[in-house]
Amino acid sequence: MVRPSQILVGNVMGIGLLTLAQLLVLTVPILAAMTFGDGLDLPAVAAGDIVIGVVWFLLGFFMFAFLFAAAAALVDKVTEVGSAIMPVTVILVLGYLGAVVAVPQDPGSPLSVSLSLFPLSSPMAMPIRWASGSVPEWQLAVSMLLAVGAAVLFAWFGAVVYRRALVVTGRRLKLREVLRPKASEVTPRDLQPGRTRAHT
Repeated sequence: MVRPSQILVGNVMGIGLLTLAQLLVLTVPILAAMTFGDGLDLPAVAAGDIVIGVVWFLLGFFMFAFLFAAAAALVDKVTEVGSAIMPVTVILVLGYLGAVVAVPQDPGSPLSVSLSLFPLSSPMAMPIRWASGSVPEWQLAVSMLLAVGAAVLFAWFGAVVYRRALVVTGRRLKLREVLRPKASEVTPRDLQPGRTRAHT
């Protein structure tokens, strides 16, 4: 029997691989032109920046993909998905704005360092700081470790929400219902007509 968590992770991984394939479709012709063409030399530093950018793209994608999936699983109707994912969208937009506005002005400022270490903004901020050449390697390592840890945490959280959301239908699932102890058990309230569906 396939677990709900496996379905969620599989969907996110599938979309992630498709997105990565689309990214490769755009980058492979450029790399081929630089390899076989004239006048398109790529400095070694720029090549490293591209690799760092791809790694951060994948980390950021998986973090926010699991957050969006968890937020969307809280609602029962497609028309409510927009409002459910709005907090995650706001966080993403604020992180992006901070990265493109604050970091280029002063990559070494406390704000820029904080943005590049905070997991929800580091996928946007750290590549910009790294390209400026003012990032100690230990900060890059710490930032990546925090991002990986956050991605794993969000994957676990998204799987919990997804699994428990399958039990309750007909209404919007509240976040405290997901976080409460033994929330996976069906409560008498959830057994009211029109609120649940049978599972084997």
